[in-house]
Amino acid sequence: MYNPQRSNFNLMAFHSVAFAGAAIGLLVLTTGCAGNMPSDFGVPISGGSSSLHLAGKVYGGQQPVSGSSIQLYTVGISGLKSASTAILTTAVTTDANGNFSISGDYSCTGATQVYITASGGNPGAGTNGSLTLAAALGSCATLLANANTTFITLDEVTTVAMAYALAPFASSLTSIGASGSSPTGLVNAFANAALLANTTSGTSGGANLAAGVTVPTTELNTLADILAACVNTNGASSTACTSLFAATGASDTFGAALAIAKNPGSGTITALSSLVSAQAPFQPSVSVAPNDFTVAVTMGGSSTLSTPYAIAVDTVGNVWVANEGGSTVAEFSPTGSVLATPTAAGLVGAQGIALDRSGNVWVANTAGNSVIEFTAASNFATSNSYTAGGILAPSAIAIDSAGTAWVANFNGNSVAGLRTGGTAVSGSPFTGNTNITVPSGIALDSGGNVYVTSGSNGSSVVKLSNTGSYISSFTDNALQGPVAVAIDPLQHVLITGFTAGTSTAGALSEFGSAGVPTPSSPLASTSVIAGGVASDGTSVWAANASPSGGLTQFIYGASSGSGPVGGYGSLNVPVGVAVDPSGSVWTADSGSNMLSKFIGIAAPVTTPLAANVGP
Repeated sequence: MYNPQRSNFNLMAFHSVAFAGAAIGLLVLTTGCAGNMPSDFGVPISGGSSSLHLAGKVYGGQQPVSGSSIQLYTVGISGLKSASTAILTTAVTTDANGNFSISGDYSCTGATQVYITASGGNPGAGTNGSLTLAAALGSCATLLANANTTFITLDEVTTVAMAYALAPFASSLTSIGASGSSPTGLVNAFANAALLANTTSGTSGGANLAAGVTVPTTELNTLADILAACVNTNGASSTACTSLFAATGASDTFGAALAIAKNPGSGTITALSSLVSAQAPFQPSVSVAPNDFTVAVTMGGSSTLSTPYAIAVDTVGNVWVANEGGSTVAEFSPTGSVLATPTAAGLVGAQGIALDRSGNVWVANTAGNSVIEFTAASNFATSNSYTAGGILAPSAIAIDSAGTAWVANFNGNSVAGLRTGGTAVSGSPFTGNTNITVPSGIALDSGGNVYVTSGSNGSSVVKLSNTGSYISSFTDNALQGPVAVAIDPLQHVLITGFTAGTSTAGALSEFGSAGVPTPSSPLASTSVIAGGVASDGTSVWAANASPSGGLTQFIYGASSGSGPVGGYGSLNVPVGVAVDPSGSVWTADSGSNMLSKFIGIAAPVTTPLAANVGP
């Protein structure tokens, strides 16, 4: 049964072990240079003359796991899902009470983000060779610096948190990585794991959540209970393990958690909730199959957000939100802390937001008939208001690599172009040979060509050159009332709107780079009201903008949507959609004045979007 006092026991056990270790003289971490511990890519960690002691415990549910093999890994740096490197230089095994101690036998030289694993051992039912538990720890340098005061619990909750947060970067327990020594997306993914689980106590919910951040603890507990049903047995031949591995295709419990994170909408996966009993160790939990097993963290609230509409992500993964119902925009950190809420004279009813490559924030100030730029150099305290180029009820905005802002003018039936400093692109506004009407969405391709939705004249998307010249219009002859547009890395054009016919419904229209629709376009989903759209290069993510909406996943060229009808999650009028560098998908839930962050559901992307386009 669930034991709320377990975290206190863990901490007392740690202090007892730490003091005893100090008394007998723990091994000193060898450094290769006198007076300093190893550095994390050149940053020295002081205190090489003192003993380093890292302690923890391994649990299966609420039962200690004895004889489990402990290892520390640093993530791979040679590419996405590249091989991790074991950095523990001596064998460490849990004792009869599940305790372990690491004393000066790992180095952070060449290491960045690290995680810890426990493999095998006896949870009380016999040796379980399929048992693999893990916890994401973050910076190796920070771990070293705080080793003597760090206690780590590895259990099913920390395993689920790590699997979900690192899913975009992982193919197995020992293949977790990205390109480069400390890539933003992977660093943020480790921070996501810390949002979901407390690695000191082994319980759901991070230790230091920002105000307004809510973690789905019941769902995390349920996922942990599914794993626990297998962990607390004698291995793969047990009924619970057989069921878990048959559904996930895995052969160990971390692999199963990773498979669940990568396939959260599968009916076979959600049916695993049947493994959760009323006596399951992590409570509260559910035993009824949910709509899906996505893990979404919510953040914000009416004190910060007022009918949030559009979302943009900056180079470090911070998220900017346009408030249609307020007079501010809002900046959130990847973990949900409110970083800024700048305002400007005349800012009202904003529906669009984008960032340039210098980090400046551009806002389509819809009701104010202007474009407002918040400058990064002033920490967004300074703003400029632009009206040149025929700005009239601007509804959406996109920025190219040269810093030119392209603005959809809903009431102007046109697109305006603004250079850096707010001067108009020659010839602005552009009407696309009068083919542009009531545009609400705009996007750019890698060449800087402009794609804008057009709500009449056949309900199409209009393509302009990077100087504003009309190129073409295209439709799949079923698209009605296009809402938003996105371009993926292969230059596919993706448009949310509605299907034609007596029973209209939200849909996704798909076109190749030459404007030819896919055979299955439009892809309809009967319960969807069209909202924003974004692509991670593998999947298309569209908002089901209803009061009981969700996040819908499409695979380009497939004949139907992926995941449950109506989408993942339970959202309240989600409008804006964006993918961040950690592979999480954000939605602006205008009906609840919240943001939802679906952890690790997508592929990592480069942000801001201006970094991916021309000219």
